[in-house]
Amino acid sequence: MSEQISNLLNRIHIVSEATDSIIFVDSKDAFLAAIKELSTYDRMAFDSEGVNLSRTGECTIVTIQGFDGAKKETRIYVIDVHVLGADVVFSKEHPSLRPILENSNLTKVTFDCRTDSDAIFHQYGVSLAGTFDLQIFDQAVRIHNGKLPPQRNSYICNGGIPFLPSMEKVLQRYSIETSIQKSSAPHRQSAEIWKQRPLSSASIEYAGNDVHIIKLLWCKMRSTNVSDILMKRTVQHSRRYESMFRDRCEKVSRYFDKDFIMEEHAIMAENELPPRHPKINETKLSHSMEKWNKAIAALNLKLPNAYNDVMFILQHDDWFTNSGMDEIRRLAAQYPFTSKQQYRISNPPPLAGQDVYEDDYYEDDYEDDYYGYANCS
Repeated sequence: MSEQISNLLNRIHIVSEATDSIIFVDSKDAFLAAIKELSTYDRMAFDSEGVNLSRTGECTIVTIQGFDGAKKETRIYVIDVHVLGADVVFSKEHPSLRPILENSNLTKVTFDCRTDSDAIFHQYGVSLAGTFDLQIFDQAVRIHNGKLPPQRNSYICNGGIPFLPSMEKVLQRYSIETSIQKSSAPHRQSAEIWKQRPLSSASIEYAGNDVHIIKLLWCKMRSTNVSDILMKRTVQHSRRYESMFRDRCEKVSRYFDKDFIMEEHAIMAENELPPRHPKINETKLSHSMEKWNKAIAALNLKLPNAYNDVMFILQHDDWFTNSGMDEIRRLAAQYPFTSKQQYRISNPPPLAGQDVYEDDYYEDDYEDDYYGYANCS
């Protein structure tokens, strides 16, 4: 890098609490200098920000940081798409981010890139490729350490769906502390913050911090020598993340299709685990699962005092599938309940259901609006 470009970057950088320098890029000269440096790396952390980020929620900031796997300091570029314009940032004729983001041989380390990929494709025609997603890799590490692949419970609705871990949850898992919390994100006050100019220093630092912690996570997680099959599955499912939202055509409601967005899908089946896999028995059950198992056991074994557990389930019918409720009623018919109890089981009193979704899903691009898309077919 020339001394002139280096001096330019040093003049405009903002030093955060992170060890890496955050460079806010809102001029063409600074942008070209950033592209020149980024082009020297074959691995980089990538994230974006926007107003309800999605294919229809404008992507206004792209943040990217090149690194070589070492823990040395590198620059974080917070690139202002809103000011520079897509013709500059994603140009097809001039040096830009497009060839970097679309090159499958350049690794883009991300944390749930689904909305980022959806936004830049439908708004700017950029096909994100070559991602290695740490939300997926976290599952691979968990499996490597003895956890079983996430699995649905066919009888329980909300409680039976394994949810994706939030970034904060994963940071805790790897003992990584950050001074900037998701709960204090600038867009908590207003999603429009990412479109307002001038952009505040707090917003710039928040955007830069996201890729900084992606880099920290990568450096920490890569020390786990997962098996070749788990690494391969992480790469395969990262590719799936790239296309999961962008290749769909109908927008669906975040309320009615929440599971589509939030469910953690297994990257491998339990029967694919190696014979000596150190399976860890899960002893901590969710409240709903614990109640369900207790009620089923009481009915099957004709244990005393089963009525209250059965009624607990039936009075919270948002927790369980119809087939699950049919099953518990079938078992209850064989249990020596009184006629009055049998009637109440068949006609439980209506009670307000309760939401048992855990706040274990990352509150990043989805805190104001969840977007999923139904298949075109």
